[in-house]
Amino acid sequence: MRLDLHQDTTAPRDVVWDVLVDWEQQPRWMLDAKEVHVTSAHREGLGVELRCPTNLLGLTVQDTMRVTGWDAPRYLEVTHTGRIITGTGAFELTPLADGGTRIGWWEEVDPPLGAVGELGARVVALPLIRRIFRRSLRNLATRAEEAHRAR
Repeated sequence: MRLDLHQDTTAPRDVVWDVLVDWEQQPRWMLDAKEVHVTSAHREGLGVELRCPTNLLGLTVQDTMRVTGWDAPRYLEVTHTGRIITGTGAFELTPLADGGTRIGWWEEVDPPLGAVGELGARVVALPLIRRIFRRSLRNLATRAEEAHRAR
């Protein structure tokens, strides 16, 4: 199941990046994240490991992730390594001509339960998750704009 969304912001790319990788603050803009914990010894670059209790359709599941793509301040990719949530997701930050940034967020998630899970995910979960992620992207853009004004 793939989800692909975009959001423009007036904040420059480096500011968006700083907000994006401020791991513990992600729940302030990411609606389904309850907390984010860095579980690796390092906090930047490939191999950063994260644990995020996540609200998945009303249930809390542990979303564990490993950073598998890092090209600051352009590209951040994580592989979801949990028992329930598996797959890959990424943020791509593209500078705009006016100095702002286009934030792209895609997720390629493998629903549990095979074909039954895939059908349920497409019919029930995907529309809801799309709304949550769209609101989260708007929140990320707003937080980046606030951070930019504060600099």
